[in-house]
Amino acid sequence: MRAVSFVKRLQWDLPGTVCRHGLTIGDVDNDGDNELVVGTAEGELYIFKGSELWQKIPGLGLITSVAIGDIFNYGRNALVVICGDGWAHIFYSPRSVNPNIVNISSTQLNKEIIDQDNVKHSHANVDIITSVNMTSSSSLDQIDGNNELNELSGKMECVHVQRIPTNTKMILIADVDKDGANEMILALTDRVVRSYRWSSNLELGRGKLVGLNKWECANQIGTVTLQHMADGTPTLLVAQPGGTFMRIKCNPEDCHLEDETDHKSNETEASCVDYQTLGISRMRNQNISTEIIGDLECIVENKVSSYEFKESCKSNVLNEIQHSKNLKSVSLESKKNNSQLETRKNTMEGNRKNSTIDNSKMIKISGTSDLSNRDQVDGNILGGNVILGDYDIKTEKDSLLPTYKHFSCRDNSNNYNKEDLKGKNKIETDANIQNNSFQGKPYALATLDGTIMLVKDEVILWSMQVDHQIFSLCRLDVTGDGSDEIVACGWDGQTYILDQQRNSVRFQFEEPIRAFCTGNYNVTPGFPTPCLVYNSFNNKIFLYYDVTLPSMVTKPLNPIEKLDFEEKEILDDLLGNCSDMEKQQKMRELTEWLLYGTS
Repeated sequence: MRAVSFVKRLQWDLPGTVCRHGLTIGDVDNDGDNELVVGTAEGELYIFKGSELWQKIPGLGLITSVAIGDIFNYGRNALVVICGDGWAHIFYSPRSVNPNIVNISSTQLNKEIIDQDNVKHSHANVDIITSVNMTSSSSLDQIDGNNELNELSGKMECVHVQRIPTNTKMILIADVDKDGANEMILALTDRVVRSYRWSSNLELGRGKLVGLNKWECANQIGTVTLQHMADGTPTLLVAQPGGTFMRIKCNPEDCHLEDETDHKSNETEASCVDYQTLGISRMRNQNISTEIIGDLECIVENKVSSYEFKESCKSNVLNEIQHSKNLKSVSLESKKNNSQLETRKNTMEGNRKNSTIDNSKMIKISGTSDLSNRDQVDGNILGGNVILGDYDIKTEKDSLLPTYKHFSCRDNSNNYNKEDLKGKNKIETDANIQNNSFQGKPYALATLDGTIMLVKDEVILWSMQVDHQIFSLCRLDVTGDGSDEIVACGWDGQTYILDQQRNSVRFQFEEPIRAFCTGNYNVTPGFPTPCLVYNSFNNKIFLYYDVTLPSMVTKPLNPIEKLDFEEKEILDDLLGNCSDMEKQQKMRELTEWLLYGTS
């Protein structure tokens, strides 16, 4: 295994202890650039943008897990912070609530204030802005001036706080029941997995997280990941000790709320749970922890997208029939076959007209339906991403928490509701079923004793053993070919990067670490690059950016490949009168001179 070295990195001092899932990368303020979010056990939340600390939020409690995603289900990211004492904090950037607010940074805001006022007053204004940025965002009672500054700068504000079960280990935001709405999945240290969904309350104008399901595992939970099956059905993979995992398939029709008095007698009706041991799990230590990562992107040749399939399905069928008609007309020139083809053509046109009429009826029915924006669980409005009306900055607002008033039920090209997402999922599923090349995506497992496996459709494609204790498993596209590489990190900083063909490289970080994550980070606005993030025991954050490799496989150096046509002709003229042995000797000398020669 060859070793690689990455030199481009950023470093920040971060006082405090970071938990295993206490850091993540994502677009928290919806400006198109990804930020780094780190939460500490001392209750401080740090958000890094570019090469600087963008915002610090103190006083939250023991932060065990953070996640970035569309928890409100209307097309805007929010930051969810889970504390070990049983509190969930949801932070939101006010810039994306009001579309009329100009997207400017806090640095530009400070510059404008300095240009407008004199030097004396400008320093005071800058101090006010700095104090606002460092103020705890967990408080909902803020003055109008601070709200205006936060809206202009895009700083995160706490919009919701809710009590949840304690001892949360990790959090996942994804659509696990294929209903078009994201759920929040919590993995607890007491071997329990819970699912929640955001529900709007029409009477109070606010909402809350409502519990959907609860699953109890036999052993301690490693990680939880989302994995789609071969038919497109989303499932939850819950890692269990010894290289095993539980597969949970949710059923949205049978999901029930935790506070309902009439529970179903059979708990298994709400989901299907399958325990996977894989092939060689009995040969491993059953007491070691397991990490799992699902839905690895891979390159599939001749893969047809669902949208192309939808648009070209009818034309492809007609082309195939026309092609078969041409073949028959060439091979058979009898009047009988011509009459049959004419009859078939008339039948096809009649069926196409009928299908067009049926489609128009369906479109008319779906357009007049009033249940497209309703939540299947509580019947409340799920919402779209278009906001009604203009906002008055001076208007008093209790909080920035999005409610049903912010969304529109009108038909708009920018809106996407639950019915649209259901139709999209159905189209994708139908396309995947019709496409013969569609298969389930692979997923990777790693155990503490150093075993790394790639699995697809419950079949182990390959297994690799390393001599370091693996505690973190992530994905990252380091070659830029659209296929995810597997990134496994050990406690001592040894990092392994493997592609799905088992080609691997290793990178040695110089210090032991206690937290690790990967992602695409924007050091420069508008240019995300793959990065590795390490949190050392010396209270420092190291971010290696632009982590790219031209290829996972080493290739021999051939200087002739880089020459153009004229240069190759000149080289052939110089070596034309030499024998094969002399050509090889001169090529070695040329390669040596290109690498180490001096002019």
